[in-house]
Amino acid sequence: MARFFVAFLAAAVTLLSAGAAGARPLTVGFYLPWDAASTASLSAHAGALDVIAPMSGALDTPAGHIRWQPDPARAAALAGARNKPRVFPIVSNAHDEVWDAAAADGALLNPQAGDAFIAALVAEAKAQAYGGYILDFENLSPASAPAYAAFLARLHAALKPMGRELWVTAGVAAEPALIHGLAAATDTVVLMAYDQCWATGTPGPIAGLDWLQTSLDARLAAADPARLIVALGAYGYDWPAGGTAAVLSAADAAALAKAKGQAVIRAAPDGDPHFAYAAPGGTAHSVWWLDAPAFRAQRAAVDARHARGVAIWRLGLEDPALWSKAAGPQPSLPPGPAPPACTALPKH
Repeated sequence: MARFFVAFLAAAVTLLSAGAAGARPLTVGFYLPWDAASTASLSAHAGALDVIAPMSGALDTPAGHIRWQPDPARAAALAGARNKPRVFPIVSNAHDEVWDAAAADGALLNPQAGDAFIAALVAEAKAQAYGGYILDFENLSPASAPAYAAFLARLHAALKPMGRELWVTAGVAAEPALIHGLAAATDTVVLMAYDQCWATGTPGPIAGLDWLQTSLDARLAAADPARLIVALGAYGYDWPAGGTAAVLSAADAAALAKAKGQAVIRAAPDGDPHFAYAAPGGTAHSVWWLDAPAFRAQRAAVDARHARGVAIWRLGLEDPALWSKAAGPQPSLPPGPAPPACTALPKH
C-alpha cells in the first residue's frame, strides 16, 4: 500500500509539473483610462485578455502619496467579458508629463515614505480586488537606483500573504544583472520590447524581429523565462525630417499611406511596415508601425522562448486584425532595404 501511495504521489507530481510547464502563455493588455480609443478597445476585447493593466497610480510626492486615476470604463468592460481578466494596475513615478525622481527617492530611500506607499497599495488592492500591481519606476537617481530591488522585495512581501502578485518593468536592453535582481525580488519582470527607434531619434523600425530575438536571447539567461512577460509594441510613429515623431495607431498609419497614395514596404517579410511622404509644406515624413503580421511574428518568437506571456502596448493603437483568430492570408508587401540604424536626434 505504501509503495502504491508513493508511486501515485510521484505520478501526480509529474502531471502537475507538466501542466505548469505547458501552461498557456498569458496575454496582457495595457490601456489608458482617460483615452477613449484605449477604453473602447478594452471594452471590445477584455474577454480575450488574461490581465488588464491600466495606467492607474502615480507616486507624486516624496512622502509616498499615490494619485489614483479614475477608471470608469473598467467595471463595464469586466462585467461584459465572458472570461474575466485580472486587474494589475500600473503604478509609476510619472505624473504631469514628468518622471518624478524626487518622489521615487522618497519611497525608495525614506523608510516612512516607503511604508506609506506600501500601505496605500495594500489598502487599494483590498478595496478594488486587484490581482496585483505592475511597478514602473523610471529616471531613478544614482542614489535610489541601487535601492530599487530591495524596496520591491519589501512590497512583494506585503502583497504575497494577500495572494497578490508584484510585477516590475524593465527595458529589453537592460543589463542582465539588473533583470536578475528584479526577477529575484518580484513575481514577474515585464520586458518593454519596443522603441528600437524612438520618438526623439531618427526614423526606423519600432521593433524589428531580429532586434527583438537578439535582445531576448541576451536577457533570458538572466532569469527564468517563465517569470518574464514581454511587452510588444502595437503602434506607429510619424517622423518629420529632423523632428520628434507623433504617435499613430496602426489603423491611422495604414490609412495615411492610402490617403497619400504611398506604397507600403517591409524591411523583411515579417518586419515593420513603413512608407514615406511629403507634407503640404514640403517636409519629408517617414512612417513606421507594427501591424498584426509583425505582432504575430513577434509573439511566436516570444512563445518559442517559453516566456510567461506577452503584453500589448497599448490598447487603442493596435491593428484591429491583431484580434482575428482567422486572419487569412496577409497582403504581400514589397521588401525594402535593410532598416536604418537608430540614433538620437542632434541637439540644437
